[in-house]
Amino acid sequence: MLHKIPHRSGAVGLVLCLSLGACATRHYDPQPLDAASGARALAARSLDSAELKRAIEAKYQAKYQGKTPPAWPPRAWTLDLLTLAAFHFNPDLEAARARLAAAQAAVTTAGQRPNPTLQLPLQRALNPRDGESPWTLGLALDIPIETHGKRDARIAAATHRAAAARLQVGDTAWNVRSRLREQLLVVSHMTETIRLLQRQADLDRSLAALLEARLKAGDASARDLNRQRLAAIRSDEQLLAARQALGAARIQAATLLGLKPDALDGVALDLSAFDRPDPPLPVPDLRTRALRNRADVLAALESYEASQAALQLEVARQYPDVHLGPGYTFDQGVRKPGFEFAGIELPLFNRNEGPIAEALARRQEAAANVRRLQAKAWSELDAGLMAYRLARDGLRQADRRLAVQHAQLAATQRAFELGEDDRVALELERKTELAARLAALDASTQVQQAVGRIEDAVQRPLTVTDLP
Repeated sequence: MLHKIPHRSGAVGLVLCLSLGACATRHYDPQPLDAASGARALAARSLDSAELKRAIEAKYQAKYQGKTPPAWPPRAWTLDLLTLAAFHFNPDLEAARARLAAAQAAVTTAGQRPNPTLQLPLQRALNPRDGESPWTLGLALDIPIETHGKRDARIAAATHRAAAARLQVGDTAWNVRSRLREQLLVVSHMTETIRLLQRQADLDRSLAALLEARLKAGDASARDLNRQRLAAIRSDEQLLAARQALGAARIQAATLLGLKPDALDGVALDLSAFDRPDPPLPVPDLRTRALRNRADVLAALESYEASQAALQLEVARQYPDVHLGPGYTFDQGVRKPGFEFAGIELPLFNRNEGPIAEALARRQEAAANVRRLQAKAWSELDAGLMAYRLARDGLRQADRRLAVQHAQLAATQRAFELGEDDRVALELERKTELAARLAALDASTQVQQAVGRIEDAVQRPLTVTDLP
């Protein structure tokens, strides 16, 4: 409804409202992006930057209060230090934090009350009575008032969405840490594999030289020599494949760190975290941890609570809001104050049944998603524990084989020193022992991979305190 005030008062009110609006206005600040600037920013990142130093020190002090941060630059980068670097630079985490900021801003939006509406009508009578003003001037306000807790429900839904976004940042962070651990495990495994394969290639070349000398002396056949030469070629191929796998893993690790591909070249790595050959079986309460600690499960629970609040909001929208309309009119010399209830929606054709049904379905979907993620967590944990037990059994078997091969090599070495065996027999035994070392290394890596699967299932590292 429109109400009217004298011309001077209306002008003053209009100027006041516009002035208040101008004081609260925020100006647009453009921040253009282009591919070239992004490439320069990526190239400028490094593990020895002062920015990363400050970030790691802050995170270290927050986690270990009262303890001195590690020396900078580190003599060698551990899994934990590289994880902190990934948390600082990784682009996936940057995007997740941006989504969190948007969700937190949505809480502010949800809490805002609707602004009143100002109307300033102006009319002029073409045939006014003698002595009367031809003008009709006024001011009218429409003040909306939300009813039945709509604002509270809207705030609750936005708050739970923000909590879910915060947990999704944690889920993204764990995924980054998990993939980084996986690649560093490959780096550790391939580094030792290359060392052993290099020894294997040297042994194969030595055996080929011995057989060639025997062939010239008439004590070996050309077929034996060719067979050994093919073995030497296969060793060189395995060595080349291992070096390629090591280079690919280092590039993948650098990518997860949010750095350029060659960022780890020349960087000293301390991967002793993977040296524990046979970690004991974790404690039996991991199934509970898988539900209470996994960020994706907790985020799904927050999303379910958000769907609850959204349903509450749609139910509340069955009831109309109230619109208060105070005003004042200067009507051709007659002053008329007024107050009305305006804009009240009449629920004649619907009672918001459609949106309520949609909100109910979304709540059911959110509940099903919680159950799906809980089942996934338990399934991943059971699969990880089974892989862990099988890998430990395989490691024990590989260790037994290696112990027997050690004894066999020692016996052959003594026989060679006594003149009972020749150099070829000794080199062949060394090659067999080296194959047992490679098998034991593979078995140990499989145990560490299974440990990683268990850690992923509960989304936390397994430390000494987690072991019986």
